[in-house]
Amino acid sequence: MYTEEVLSGTVVERIAYRSDGLRVNGYLARPKREGVFPLLIWNRGGSNDYGSLDDLTAYLILASTALWGYVVLATQYRGNRGSEGVEDWGGADVNDAINLIDVARELPYCDVDRIAIEGASRGGMTTYRALTMYDRFRCAITHAGLADTFEILKHRNDLGAFVFKKFGHLPDETRDEELARRSATRFADRLPRHTPILLMHGTADTVVPIEQSQLLVRELQRHHIPHKFIPIEGGQHIALKDGSYRIIDQHRREWLEIHMKL
Repeated sequence: MYTEEVLSGTVVERIAYRSDGLRVNGYLARPKREGVFPLLIWNRGGSNDYGSLDDLTAYLILASTALWGYVVLATQYRGNRGSEGVEDWGGADVNDAINLIDVARELPYCDVDRIAIEGASRGGMTTYRALTMYDRFRCAITHAGLADTFEILKHRNDLGAFVFKKFGHLPDETRDEELARRSATRFADRLPRHTPILLMHGTADTVVPIEQSQLLVRELQRHHIPHKFIPIEGGQHIALKDGSYRIIDQHRREWLEIHMKL
């Protein structure tokens, strides 16, 4: 799917914008042809510079979607890749995704009445939280989304060390509040009922196990949140590496076309 057409048919640019008074870096991808296009906010995974975008991955991930007829905006999050501030891992830096809407409003080729949001891994956590903060997204997509921090800490010692470094100084009750704020399973009742969510998750994912999405799906069903869950058979955590991006892109494109009404 990543062909010469992606290079010749799209424009990819590094951007810097203001978010909560901070200068934050990111990327923009758009079709090269003339027109006004709907917006997709894409939320990266990882933490700090791990999982951040560079010029190559911006083309592989963002430009390939822009070619379908979308403006794609992505943040590196505060504190990363030269951005001001300190990364908050699903806390205040969720605003760095939301504030891309203000960037889009300044772009004459962007239709801000049609906005979707998407995230992978930690970006799924960002996406779920963003859905509770802005109620005009047409649809949402997550791939291997982190949905329950309490559960994943039982299986990821490395993540436990990261969380302890960030929240270990807090009293137990306050630390649990911070983790709950980052766990969509705990706030599924606050997700909008007019924004359908497509959840995809590889069955062989050992980084963010598929149980993360399964736990959230139960809560989405319980609270009558519109959604579709697609297990990716044999899929691992990074779709670009195992080739599962082909089927994932097929589902992504269909979902966007249905809900963005291209």
